Amino acid sequence: MVNEDAGRTDSRRSFAGPDTQMVEGGSPVLANVYLHYVLDLWFERVVQKNNRGRCKLFRFADDFVACFEYRHEAAAFEKALQERLAKFGLELALDKTKTLRFGRNGGPHNGRFDFLGFEFYWEADRKGKPMVKRRTARKKLSGGIQRMKEWIKKERHTKLSQLMKTLAAKLRGTWNYYGIIGNSRSLAQFAYQTNKTLFYWLNRRSQKRSYTWPAFNRLLKRFQIPQPRITEKSSQRMTCQMELSLFGRIAQSVFQRQSQPGYAQAS
Repeated sequence: MVNEDAGRTDSRRSFAGPDTQMVEGGSPVLANVYLHYVLDLWFERVVQKNNRGRCKLFRFADDFVACFEYRHEAAAFEKALQERLAKFGLELALDKTKTLRFGRNGGPHNGRFDFLGFEFYWEADRKGKPMVKRRTARKKLSGGIQRMKEWIKKERHTKLSQLMKTLAAKLRGTWNYYGIIGNSRSLAQFAYQTNKTLFYWLNRRSQKRSYTWPAFNRLLKRFQIPQPRITEKSSQRMTCQMELSLFGRIAQSVFQRQSQPGYAQAS
């Protein structure tokens, strides 16, 4: 069960989505503590003990994924979750909740889901062995590119040194978070669109064209604009990627039985 938003607004409590990360009348920290009681402990002490198959919950703020070995237990969890949230004045965002098959032996029947800005899916590696892979979620990628284009256009008249310094910081943060193994194409697409937009607007700063592409590339080197790179190491995962890496390892072990497919319920 994949849930992109654990709660909807009501008259007393509100849990905002990943972009706003706040609770009405409170703080993100308090919201996290609240959901730890409402969801985490309940899943551990009630759901896991009552299920016959293996199951696991992965939550970050109000975004979570619940994995189940059996489909009927995933369906039962969704029903029980709605009743659980109702006790605390919350309701499940059904338009952002879905149950899908997500197992090692699911083949073409496996689904895909987004979690923490990444799309998770099964695909064979170079040796033909199925494995969980990740890439930047399509909506996150297109939205990020659009925001970068708008920012460059807005700041096009800023002093060049300051513009490039801020740009370098933005790109460095992007590569640090999204630079996971297997995501090089998404990083390259983001870099290409950024460079294309920057080249266009720098040449619009005056009536005379300022840069050719060779001169523009030298400018990027001069200001040490970081190029897209994979920052995640196979032997040492980054702190900001620990939750995602853990999911990858658990998913491959939880759904390895050939007799029963695994199911993920996203909400």
